[in-house]
Amino acid sequence: MKYSFEKDFLDRNEDKTDFTNHRDKATEVELKKLKEEYPKIPTEFLEYLSEIGSGSFRECQFQVQKHLFDLDDLGLTENYDLKKGIKFFGDNYAGDFSGFDFNNNPTLIVEFWHEDGTIYETNKTFKEYIREQMLIDENGEDKRE
Repeated sequence: MKYSFEKDFLDRNEDKTDFTNHRDKATEVELKKLKEEYPKIPTEFLEYLSEIGSGSFRECQFQVQKHLFDLDDLGLTENYDLKKGIKFFGDNYAGDFSGFDFNNNPTLIVEFWHEDGTIYETNKTFKEYIREQMLIDENGEDKRE
């Protein structure tokens, strides 16, 4: 399993009684559909959906969707001018989205910041990015402590 450390980390550091920490693992059919629709989708993202699942973690620290979406799906295209090819997978519960730029390098995560409508390149892979969102430091420890 590619995400066994992250899964164990969440098991140790999440409140198991908090319903916001519920996640749904993607089925093989759902993963195949994503891969067919987005051939350049990072394997790390698909593995995450398969092993950990979509939903929130760390009491609404961050949320990962099992589908990709864009600003048009959210009805925000009138408010922001965003180039085509960017699809989002998650959000930070503060109005900012994280995703892939399929026109450039979809293996590195981009962030959309709603305050200024800018896309920022993180230069992080999905796994690196998601560990940061889980508040895992470079030594594998909880940043909250």
